[in-house]
Amino acid sequence: MKTLITTLNSKFIHTSLSLRLLFVATKEKHDVDFKEYTIKDNIEHIVDDILESQSDIIAFSCYIWNIEYIQKVSSLLKQRKPHCIIIYGGPEVTYEPQYFLQNSSVDYIMSGEGEIVLDELLTALEKHEEIFIPSVSYLNHISQEVACVDLSYIERLDSPYVLPRDKANMSKRILYFETSRGCPFQCQYCLSSLEKGLRFFSEDYLKRQLDMICHSDVKTIKLLDRSFNAKTEHAIMILDYIFKNYRQGQQFQFEINADVLQQPIIDFIRDNAPQGLLRFEIGIQSTYEPTNKAVKRIQNFQRLSEVVEQLMKDNKCDLHLDLIAGLPYETYERFQQSFDDVFHFRAKELQLGFLKMLRGTSLRNNADDYGYIYQQQPPYEMIENKWLSKEDVKKIHIAEDMLEKYWNSGRFVRTMNEIMNYQKSPFDFFYQLGCFYQKQGFKKIGYQLDELFQYLDCYLNQKEYHELLIQDYLSLFKVKPKKWYTSTLTSQQRKEIIKELSERYHLDKETLFRYAVVEKIHQGYLVVIYKDYQCKMEIYK
Repeated sequence: MKTLITTLNSKFIHTSLSLRLLFVATKEKHDVDFKEYTIKDNIEHIVDDILESQSDIIAFSCYIWNIEYIQKVSSLLKQRKPHCIIIYGGPEVTYEPQYFLQNSSVDYIMSGEGEIVLDELLTALEKHEEIFIPSVSYLNHISQEVACVDLSYIERLDSPYVLPRDKANMSKRILYFETSRGCPFQCQYCLSSLEKGLRFFSEDYLKRQLDMICHSDVKTIKLLDRSFNAKTEHAIMILDYIFKNYRQGQQFQFEINADVLQQPIIDFIRDNAPQGLLRFEIGIQSTYEPTNKAVKRIQNFQRLSEVVEQLMKDNKCDLHLDLIAGLPYETYERFQQSFDDVFHFRAKELQLGFLKMLRGTSLRNNADDYGYIYQQQPPYEMIENKWLSKEDVKKIHIAEDMLEKYWNSGRFVRTMNEIMNYQKSPFDFFYQLGCFYQKQGFKKIGYQLDELFQYLDCYLNQKEYHELLIQDYLSLFKVKPKKWYTSTLTSQQRKEIIKELSERYHLDKETLFRYAVVEKIHQGYLVVIYKDYQCKMEIYK
């Protein structure tokens, strides 16, 4: 029997480690292949492509972002090939298999880690044996077990990270890598809280994998570890190997818990990390202690602040901080305080997410206690609770939209940092900007880049910010862009200023005439040269 292991990623740049692990775990004993699609692909085309593979068994990896698409694909596959066998696995289906068996065109559901289970299931299906495999469910037989694989078994398999078929596109896609499984924390909104224990791959195995990764063409490596710094010696070992073996242009991304990031790790990064190699994602979620206690998230915000400030000061890694709106006990005003507390760090990115009531989590199981109303379909986002009304949530969404456009985009660095020097509440700034957007009828989607600058300029309406916006805008291009603003110099003035600057600062007059944008600002003259697909900006007095 021929088996296709597949999934729908959210974007082409993403890759599925689960498919590759299942493939290397089963390819020696079974006729298996794997293929990835995206949620933007046409459903009919996906079905056609799967059918063309002439697979008898199709195994899907299921997550909140793709489950509805997978259900549609499965239904169409069963209509066109009724005798095909469909298997679901992955976090979305692991904890409520009965629901999906009753509401999807699926024959078997695997709960938990599938490297061994899929092999056993395929063997039983190929031999036409009755299925009694722990963690495998089907109609009238629901398993309560969640599979957990001994990592030494995975270490004996071929590497899933540098498969020959992946080499052509490695530089264009994100590679997902794991050094451990499980999580030491028990956050009640997270599926990781349901996993038992924290397990680490061996040092020898990890170094072999990292050696291949560092010598490949991949540029972005994202570690799947739920808390990379859970074990200090392990974290330093990984970082040390990366620092000594990385290839220029690569970046490694980690999820860390900042309040328990030990000083030896911070010092090791400060003393050894190359600039731009590391990106840390830090889940803060809330700075309100009653909220953290309610979701069993132990967090020392004072220590967290010290760690974040050290990392920011050392400037050795990009920081991405996370907040979650909609957690218990956090009112609109208190969430605004959490936002302002975290924005104070001025990290490169601050992601404002909204609580997802994931299947299997304690928070979803106890939703009535907190008055949660949430979407019944993925991504199960909260709509309201006892502390946040629908109107409150809508207001937070307004602020979040502006945060994404004007801070997280990284396009307005000079302007936004200057603005924030004078804001008592950054959250209120983004909210008021969003309200202005709505009042003016500005585009929220389908806008051009220059329009974003015009909108903010219109809102700020100050000469100082106008000049900073010009600098931010011109710095984004490698060739002369169209101007959204009125030039500060006439054609004749430009000629005279270029002549004066070339004589005073010994600049090449022809280069300035052909390749430069010159504007008058309060500090002097802004000169931006676009040549050889490079942008060079200077201010001359």
